[in-house]
Amino acid sequence: MNRPYTICHILSALDGKITGEFMEMESARSVSEEYGRIRTEYQADAWLHGTITTKEFTGWRKPEPDFGTEVPDGDFVAEKQAPLYYVSVDVQGEIGWESGTFHKAGRPDAHVIEVLTEKTPAAYRAYLRKHGVSYILAGSEGLDSKLAVEKLHQLFGINRLLICGGGTVNWTFLQQGVVDELRHRL
Repeated sequence: MNRPYTICHILSALDGKITGEFMEMESARSVSEEYGRIRTEYQADAWLHGTITTKEFTGWRKPEPDFGTEVPDGDFVAEKQAPLYYVSVDVQGEIGWESGTFHKAGRPDAHVIEVLTEKTPAAYRAYLRKHGVSYILAGSEGLDSKLAVEKLHQLFGINRLLICGGGTVNWTFLQQGVVDELRHRL
């Protein structure tokens, strides 16, 4: 297979939201713990999240694009053999990374890979390079999920990928036919 085995692993409220106040409720604790246990059990090489989820994880920081800096065409690999990757779909270039490492309590650190399109501004790509964030270009106008997973496999050696939300990214990857397994917890 020229792409990772891809599992859509979701914990959501009935309205489809994967984060919010409901996650802080006592009644959600055991389900959340089980979700995390299963996520770890999958031993994935990478976890993939959409723009909104990643913005929440990064505190809604805005990027400071690096205008005027020349950026070579194509993909950028800052770290090729990380033990774990955090993949963020961010075709508009909206996430303000402070470094190429994703830190979140209760999860292991992971090297960040942004999934962009050819329309993502060069100034944002320069910003990512400056902060040591890898990126791949997957699509000209819109996201090409098939190309994205192929590049994740080829450039980073990712063999098992968990798509963990949000709803838009889950549906996009499902709709484009690159999900091999679907797991959902309410």
